Amino acid sequence: MATYNLKNLLAHTDQLAPADFKRQGNEPYYIKRLQDRELRMYFSVDQYYPHSAVINGIMVDISIDVIETIFDAILRNHPIDGLDPNEKKDTIGGGGANIPNVDRELLHTQDVEDDATFAIVRPHLELIVQGAIQFYEDFSTLQSIHDHLETLVGRAKGNFLQQPMASRSMILKKLINAPDYQTYSQSIVDFYVGENNTERANFNSALMAKLDSM
Repeated sequence: MATYNLKNLLAHTDQLAPADFKRQGNEPYYIKRLQDRELRMYFSVDQYYPHSAVINGIMVDISIDVIETIFDAILRNHPIDGLDPNEKKDTIGGGGANIPNVDRELLHTQDVEDDATFAIVRPHLELIVQGAIQFYEDFSTLQSIHDHLETLVGRAKGNFLQQPMASRSMILKKLINAPDYQTYSQSIVDFYVGENNTERANFNSALMAKLDSM
């Protein structure tokens, strides 16, 4: 039986990633740095080295500098349990999901152990990469992100905008001068005060004060 290890996997994911994305070390993780954001693409892999791997999808995300800089500045002085202000966070995601004509069952079950078996899954992974590129284009502005977010409900919002979603929505609304910024932000602060959630109430109060001063 042929050997298939991380080196073989990266040779295959390197073929799929857009040429202007840079692989991050020895991980199937690729980034394109723009002036105000990072476009991120991470291949989700079940590893069965030294025999095979299952490349079951691609996580597609965008980290937007201005949103994460404001968020982290407040987080340093008003910590939220489980969140690290020094961690490089995604702002929006989900760009690798719901791509038409992708056989998800095949991706979750097909072992990749050589070029021939990679060729079986490659067309489906290429469709996801194409969908990722479209995702990056569709959400290239803060306004487009906000407008799409306004069309979502329930879990779909949380799948698109990184948690804590409400806090990032406050920042987003302020940055685009949304007319409901003030009422929305105050409603978030009031909600956590009413829930006696001191940690979140303090964080969002400080965030709102920062945004109001901008």
